[in-house]
Amino acid sequence: MSKLEEQFGEMLRYHRKRSGLSQAQLAEKIDRQPNAVQRLESGETAPTFDTLERLADALDVDVRDLFGVGEYSARSGRDDPLAAIFKLLVGLKDRDLQSLNEMIVAALKLRR
Repeated sequence: MSKLEEQFGEMLRYHRKRSGLSQAQLAEKIDRQPNAVQRLESGETAPTFDTLERLADALDVDVRDLFGVGEYSARSGRDDPLAAIFKLLVGLKDRDLQSLNEMIVAALKLRR
């Protein structure tokens, strides 16, 4: 079962990597220690409201984007295939995600 903190951490990692930042670079932008970003991404700790605002500003996203993408929304105790799939995909590079997207589209066409 995926905790809310872990899902938030996955979204944070996704947006950080999308922005091309290392954990240390993001930490510097939000005036925090690098290990603070690592602990947030691992789900070990939860952010304060101040940190949420700083993260959103540094990553050029709305705060709500740190809690979900599209139909995916973080919630405590989430235990479904979408949460598991998102966790697998969040660390992949864009070219890998594009390849997987093409495979999924092809598989869904076969299903119809």
